[in-house]
Amino acid sequence: MRLDELIEMVPGVCAGQPVVKGTRLPVKFIYEMLDQGWSPEEIVKLHYPFLSLKVVEALVEHREAIEALIRKWEEGWRKKVETLRQPGVSAASSTRT
Repeated sequence: MRLDELIEMVPGVCAGQPVVKGTRLPVKFIYEMLDQGWSPEEIVKLHYPFLSLKVVEALVEHREAIEALIRKWEEGWRKKVETLRQPGVSAASSTRT
């Protein structure tokens, strides 16, 4: 499964972070569960039955590339938040181009 078939980053969905394509499920949730010891089968069967095992296994296969996207998104998000914390900057004025 190709990366573009697996995940998407949509500005209005979960603040634009990488999600499983066609869902609002952040990919990092799946990785956190894997890190806690859940198997792909358990993740699908017990937590996210709307995902296929094939999708979760592909997330595992592409983990390095997807985590790089997550880190890039988190860095951009932190910068945006820091900008909003500056005196005199409002959320409305920071979104205008």
